[in-house]
Amino acid sequence: MIIVVAVFIRTASDDFRKTEKQMESCMPLVQDVAHKVYMEINVKTIDSDRPGLSQLIADIEAGLVNKVICHSAERISRNPVELGKFMHLANQKNVPLVFAE
Repeated sequence: MIIVVAVFIRTASDDFRKTEKQMESCMPLVQDVAHKVYMEINVKTIDSDRPGLSQLIADIEAGLVNKVICHSAERISRNPVELGKFMHLANQKNVPLVFAE
């Protein structure tokens, strides 16, 4: 199964409005193509357990993703090293990273 577009959503709280805002900003960029939403609710980027991001990385490495849409870079990580590693992987796999904000 090829996931054409990955949408990554992360909130540091369980406030549904924040999740909804990110979804609303990302979905117009998805258009009418197959997509999968990777979501982390109430997860801070300093947390060692990042299930949504870990799954997204695994799917990129497996060649299942050909584009990532995210509200902003800080949703992936506020840690510049971690963000840099993710961006390097995306670049290495020719997966465009699109920020809605």
